[in-house]
Amino acid sequence: SPSPACSDIVADRLSMSSVIDKLKALSPVEAAASIAVAGTAAGFLVKWLLGGSKGNTVTISVPASTANLACGFDTLGAGFDLNLVLTATVAPLQKATTFKYEGEGAGEVVLDETNLIWKSAEKCSKRYAGGKELPKCKIHVVNPVPFGRGLGSSACAIIAGVALGSELLQLKLTREQLLNVALEIEDHPDNLSAALWGGATASGVDDEGNCMIRPFKISSAIKAVVLVPRFQLSTHKAREVLPASYSRKDCVFNLQRVALLPLALGDEKPDRKLLRELFRDKLHQAQRGPLMPGLADCLAYSGAGLDNPNLVAVALSGAGPCIMALCTGDMPRIGEALKANLAKHNIQSDYKILPFSATGTTVKWS
Repeated sequence: SPSPACSDIVADRLSMSSVIDKLKALSPVEAAASIAVAGTAAGFLVKWLLGGSKGNTVTISVPASTANLACGFDTLGAGFDLNLVLTATVAPLQKATTFKYEGEGAGEVVLDETNLIWKSAEKCSKRYAGGKELPKCKIHVVNPVPFGRGLGSSACAIIAGVALGSELLQLKLTREQLLNVALEIEDHPDNLSAALWGGATASGVDDEGNCMIRPFKISSAIKAVVLVPRFQLSTHKAREVLPASYSRKDCVFNLQRVALLPLALGDEKPDRKLLRELFRDKLHQAQRGPLMPGLADCLAYSGAGLDNPNLVAVALSGAGPCIMALCTGDMPRIGEALKANLAKHNIQSDYKILPFSATGTTVKWS
């Protein structure tokens, strides 16, 4: 029968540090007994202690992202230096995983195991670990990414979740593997790949549902001004307004531009005239215009202040309603000009000046 120390391991009142101290004091035989008594919780701790655990708290940082980059519908994306940060502390004696949220979405998201982050972690386990039970955690999320605005808030949650699942089960998955399981939850890879890799990405999905991905460079001379209207627009609603089919002429129009855009964005001295032409689109932006008053004026550079020579190109960010402007300088003035343009249509907004993410998703144990 297990020693008193083994029995103590399963007492609900013990803190994580107390459990670890108890486990360290056990002999291998007692450790085995503790596994029999306490099951998954103690077994997880024993495995980590004897296997060289990195710590019991993992911090995962995931960048916001923009999708499409105008002509690259469901294909191109880019990550911003605006990060959701998740801190998960392993608490296997806890009966269920719990969440604490700060920032955007606080008061809106569920704080139990039906949270999208945790469901994504479980999806990772199901695909790569046979559905192995995840250790319970206390999770703290600090989120600066607005919901329902076209900045990849759902992609942030999904990538944070699949990365958490990989880390908790020590699966050592590649970014491609993480993206593949993420695609089971959100079926377009543009935001997901940008959130994983950072920088800019061109991505697709093969017939088996597996990702195809290549990152590309955005000139260091370019930063983004992102205009954030004070209303939400669901991706579902923004997709509903798109036609079921397109003319060959419109498809070729976008294909020509999407082939050139990743190359042109990498030029250290951005070619403003070329990039503006490459940021034209026939597949989704004009069709979504009625949902976003003021968008058409911004895309036509027709508002006051939008003739600024530092304004390179403008696009709808993802499904909207955010509007992204690529700039080489004078960002506050351009942000105010975009904001004033929407105000003419009685749309209140704010803007953010965002560099592009250099690192993508990062993970650190402590």
